[in-house]
Amino acid sequence: MRELAEEFRRVQKVIQADKAVMSDACKSLVLQDFAEKFNEYFDLIGLPRMEIACKNGTFTVSIAFQAEGIKKFNILR
Repeated sequence: MRELAEEFRRVQKVIQADKAVMSDACKSLVLQDFAEKFNEYFDLIGLPRMEIACKNGTFTVSIAFQAEGIKKFNILR
């Protein structure tokens, strides 16, 4: 019975990996790009996190990050 449960978990992980909408390597590159841009406005603590979900052909992308400060900038008029 224990072997069956382990096999189920393994198969479930494979299925979830196949359903991934973006590879980990690609996600890492995107997050590095986001971090560069966000660093222009915030003092980031680490890299941002991103979750991507696809439902009915529409992607929902959620990005979260922590910052220890907001940078000041001048607005030209």
